[in-house]
Amino acid sequence: MANIEGSCHCGTIKLRILGGFGENTRAIVCHCSVCATLAGSLFAYVAQVSRVNFQVLQGTTKAYKQPKSEGMSGQITRHFCGDCGTPLWAESEAMPDGISVKLAPFGNKLPPGAEIFWKNAHKWQKPMVVSEAVFDGMLIWEGGYQVGAVATSLMD
Repeated sequence: MANIEGSCHCGTIKLRILGGFGENTRAIVCHCSVCATLAGSLFAYVAQVSRVNFQVLQGTTKAYKQPKSEGMSGQITRHFCGDCGTPLWAESEAMPDGISVKLAPFGNKLPPGAEIFWKNAHKWQKPMVVSEAVFDGMLIWEGGYQVGAVATSLMD
């Protein structure tokens, strides 16, 4: 697969995912209050990629270390452009081999494969993911409780 490149809104930060997104990679729609607030939207639209396949080609990001709270499995550091404020990626102590990339800098081209923290969604929101879109691999979490298995994979 070809590499995929992305950037923040102003172009200061340029990113690359070696090998692009794998054929089975699907987006994760996160409705948790932290992700929604930091995305400035109803939810965050992200995908998991392997840390070794993720590159910063240009620029230096600013980082926000999210304070640890009950239920967090590890420190989360969220990277963004210090010039335009575009959220770019997050990394967690709980997933040392992976990066959670925001999909807007890469064109939002991945279809959704999982929605998490659905209990935080507004009552008027409709799910983007139907049961047919679910496949083996990742755990769906509902407000901190595991409710089923779904899919995403780290790229090799």
